[in-house]
Amino acid sequence: MAFCKYSTESVLDGSTQVDNVFITQFLPGAPDVCVKVYLYGIYKCANPNAFNNTLENFASELGLSTQDVEDAFLYWQEVGLVDVINGTSFQVRFLPAKNAAAPSHKFSKSKYADFNKKAQALLEGRMITSTEYTEYYTVMETFNIAPKAFLLVIDYCVALKGKNVGYNYINTVARNWAQEGFTTHEAILEKIKSYSITTAEIGKILKICGIKRSASVDEHDKFLKWTENLGFELQTIMFVADQILQKSGKVNFAKLDAKLLAYYEARRITIDEITDFEAQKTIGLQTAKNVCKAIGVYYENLETVVDKYITKWFDIGHTPESIITLADFCFKNSTRTLEGLDLLVLKLYKLGIVSSEAISEYVISIVKQDAEVKEVLSALGITRHVNSQDREFFKTWKYTWNMPKELLDLAIEKSSGTTIPMQYMNKILSNWHAKGITTVKEAEEFLPKPESKTFAPKVHKEGWEREYKKEDLEAVFDSLEDIEI
Repeated sequence: MAFCKYSTESVLDGSTQVDNVFITQFLPGAPDVCVKVYLYGIYKCANPNAFNNTLENFASELGLSTQDVEDAFLYWQEVGLVDVINGTSFQVRFLPAKNAAAPSHKFSKSKYADFNKKAQALLEGRMITSTEYTEYYTVMETFNIAPKAFLLVIDYCVALKGKNVGYNYINTVARNWAQEGFTTHEAILEKIKSYSITTAEIGKILKICGIKRSASVDEHDKFLKWTENLGFELQTIMFVADQILQKSGKVNFAKLDAKLLAYYEARRITIDEITDFEAQKTIGLQTAKNVCKAIGVYYENLETVVDKYITKWFDIGHTPESIITLADFCFKNSTRTLEGLDLLVLKLYKLGIVSSEAISEYVISIVKQDAEVKEVLSALGITRHVNSQDREFFKTWKYTWNMPKELLDLAIEKSSGTTIPMQYMNKILSNWHAKGITTVKEAEEFLPKPESKTFAPKVHKEGWEREYKKEDLEAVFDSLEDIEI
């Protein structure tokens, strides 16, 4: 353990110094991952004895693999910024950046003699400096790119940018292709051929974007992603680009990429699917506005409501009218969140209920069932509204235990006039169910002698209306309680 060191708070609240030599001479041409690893390594040096100062934690904190971190530090060792110690564990020692201004690694002149001659021929018109050659060697050896393959990269960059193309651009293209697995002459040749095949097609998109130059490497890669990975056809890409242009007055590959990715995630690939999706989105925005108003909530950005809820509800078969109907139900039942409405929608969907007609039929059926429960309450002399426990009792008696009407009537007769008649009736029926009793004759054997008065249950029938009452909707929500999503 170190005798003196910064506290954790001091490290977190302090600053990390980076030598200007690193920024000016090493950062511009370095791979992004290598820069990230180097800077984070300097930060870690401020508290070297921390318990979590390990290769595994270092990689995890950056979201990289341990191999990525090791490769990055090997890259910096090549240019003289660090020493890597490969003993029982992988260790790194940072060196002064000013001493590494001239890379310590010595490259074989004979190994790269042919490469130097051919590279200079490709870049005729300007002299390649020793620093530039060293940068090329470093990239080739770090990423294991064959010199013959690297010459193809230079040739392609010259064709794209002209003979004054900077070596940082060339190295960036080479590194990116290497990270995709293109390191041999044959692989890079195929990569360039794929660009050549699509050049005319990309040109049509560039024209819509108002770009008169040739496509960049990044634009080629985006186009290949759209067509080969995501499955969009050229006409669809052009259609989407034109739609963006009409709406915003400006379109570029970044905007087009974001839009196409959004369509892909929504599983809309063809022009017809995209057209329908956009039309549905317009309807969805109005529906989202009406839904939020119906349940009494406010969202500044309704597109989030459409993306998270409305589109999903449309996809399972709902219409704006059926969604508003359910939103109204939620408001009357004091369920005033989009999450609560979503739960209701999904529970009804599990029952196959999505249309306005199906919703109406379901509610009517539940209200009818509630009317039966009300008849029992009335017969027991109870005048309050039906509650959740009443419904649960009745559902158990009639549908779980399959009690005949005659036994229900007898239980009503014996429970009427007691202090808590519904609970007393449940106790009687529970005993009968436990003993397997199914007839009045069997039930009477387990009852005290009947009183002299005769009992005729009162029947109190109520109709139901399309303008549902709060208690009716409570019955609907109770009926869905056991449905799992």
